[in-house]
Amino acid sequence: MSVFLRAVVTLAALSLILTVVPLILSSAAGAKSEFDEAHALLEELSRTQQEKRDRNNAAKLAELMNSVPQRAQQLLSKGITDLLNTPTQHTADEVHQKLTAALQVLPLDQYRPEVFVFQVQSGHRDVYFIAYNIAYCVSCSRGWLGVVGPKNGLYEILTSDDNAFPNRTLSVVMPWPTAEGKPRFLVHGTNWGDAHNRLTAIVYILDDDRLKNAWSLSDLPQGTIKVTPKEIVVSFRTALVPPWTEKTEIYDILPEQIRLRHSFEQANP
Repeated sequence: MSVFLRAVVTLAALSLILTVVPLILSSAAGAKSEFDEAHALLEELSRTQQEKRDRNNAAKLAELMNSVPQRAQQLLSKGITDLLNTPTQHTADEVHQKLTAALQVLPLDQYRPEVFVFQVQSGHRDVYFIAYNIAYCVSCSRGWLGVVGPKNGLYEILTSDDNAFPNRTLSVVMPWPTAEGKPRFLVHGTNWGDAHNRLTAIVYILDDDRLKNAWSLSDLPQGTIKVTPKEIVVSFRTALVPPWTEKTEIYDILPEQIRLRHSFEQANP
């Protein structure tokens, strides 16, 4: 091949690269992630909830309320695994930020998404315990709780509850691990719109790829909970209507179990 022909071929190749690469980059930049798609769906649901109600709007809202939360959860699960499977290191804070941004569809002064992400060791590998809430209405909110970790070289959902703590607020703390070093998570919340603020609390142990319920209390009126690495203190009313007393239970977080240490009652002030 002559020098002239080689030069022509080289220029043609360079021209092709300069044409194709910007198109690829532009397409990648314009592509929506699963987090973006979930955010768009939840925004549409929120907008429809705020629109003036008529027959058409009511039908559309019913359809969205029936389909959007579950679809958003599916997208967020895919977004989490896709993110973790990219060839870079990812922190719990990064996953938390992605989920929070996707779920934040109302002004910050009205609502802040309830999102919790812990990166822990389980079975000699790093896994993520993740919990979040989709609080789109008082009587039909839903949450997601699960563990994401590597399996056969790729991150995937190892275990999950796709409707954890329905119609409740959501909060997660991480007490001391078990004697075998297995992580424990205390998940608690109160019913949305409940005048009695009934408290539910569950302690999960991460045992390999499974979450085991190790301790729980449910529907405690006017319930409050305080957690330290070694102790759980729960207070609640003994009845929904007077006369009642306020009962306090103190549980020790032991390496083998969570055990009631002391309880007492006092007249409600």
